[in-house]
Amino acid sequence: MSPSNSPIMQLHGSFQALRQGGSSVSTYMQQAKSLFDELADVGRPMSLEDFNLYVFRDLRGEFKDLITSLIIKAESISYANLYCHLLTNEFLHKNSLQSMDATVSLCCRSHLCCQHHNPLLILLCLITTQTSAVTG
Repeated sequence: MSPSNSPIMQLHGSFQALRQGGSSVSTYMQQAKSLFDELADVGRPMSLEDFNLYVFRDLRGEFKDLITSLIIKAESISYANLYCHLLTNEFLHKNSLQSMDATVSLCCRSHLCCQHHNPLLILLCLITTQTSAVTG
């Protein structure tokens, strides 16, 4: 192996060793995106499809149904859309629908994004609201 291939091999090895484990979606995706960006920086960009497969491979079991539905799609999913789907799934897994209904009511009164009644924007708003409530 030439010295110039060493960083590339290390980055691919790091991708193969990447596991979500008990990490949040945010932490896991930041680690994956960092490796993806580093590969591009050393002149060996990874395809979006390969990136998604690496990410899908090591997500926790609670994401199985989501992964199946995303793989079935004919087109590639962008990092931003994948991240959004994973955050939404993580939020729904952690919170019951009953508590979400109460939070939607509060959230929609205080956030302009929710006034458009876009389900994805509402869920993202809820994630932000729940995170703020826990950390604040």
